[in-house]
Amino acid sequence: MQYINYFGTDAYTNIAMDTWLLDNLHPTEPVFALWQNKRAVIVGQYQNTFAEVNQTYIDAHDVQVVRRMTGGGAVYDDLGNICFTFFVPVKTSAEVDFQKFVRPMYDALQSIGIETEISGRNDLTIDGKKISGNAQRYSKGYLSHHGTLLWDTDVNAMVQALNVADEKFISKAAKSVRARVGNIKDYAPADLTSDNSLNYFVIT
Repeated sequence: MQYINYFGTDAYTNIAMDTWLLDNLHPTEPVFALWQNKRAVIVGQYQNTFAEVNQTYIDAHDVQVVRRMTGGGAVYDDLGNICFTFFVPVKTSAEVDFQKFVRPMYDALQSIGIETEISGRNDLTIDGKKISGNAQRYSKGYLSHHGTLLWDTDVNAMVQALNVADEKFISKAAKSVRARVGNIKDYAPADLTSDNSLNYFVIT
C-alpha cells in the first residue's frame, strides 16, 4: 500500500487534494493518506452551509468552511483530529464496503489496548462515544473513503462553530455533545500523543 502525506493543515487545500486524487490518481493498488486540518467546518456535499454553521463564531475565530465531495453531515475539524483517506481501485460500486476501511482503524486502536467498537456501518465508538465518522465516494472505477479520528478535539469549539448560535443553548449543547462524542486521548496510553499516533497509524 502506498502512503501520501498531504501538505500542511489548510482545509481548503486538503479537501481539494482529496477530490483531485480521486479524479486523477488512478491507483493500481490501495493508497492511504493521513492529514490534519486547522480549525474548520467541513460540510457535506448536499448541505446548506448557512444552515450548518454559526457564522458569528466562524468569523470571530477564523474557522474555515469547506464543502467536501461526499454526503453526510457537517463536522468540525481542528489539530486534535486526525483525518485519513483510502483511495482504492474497485470494479463496481457493488464492491463498496464501509467496514473494510473502518476495520483497519479498529484493529490499530485495539492493538494498543483501546477497546473500540464498530457502530452501525461507518462509525467507531469507545465506551459508547463516537470517535470516528466515515464517508465514501465512488467515481469511474475508484473509491475514496475518508474518515476522522477524534484524538483531542475541542468539543466546546465544535458546538459553537456548528449551528447552536443562541448562547443560552451552548452550555447544554456542549454537555450533550460530550455525552455522545469522545476523544481517543482520554483512553490512550499516556505516552501516545497526537504526533506519534500519526506515525503509529502509518506503520500499522
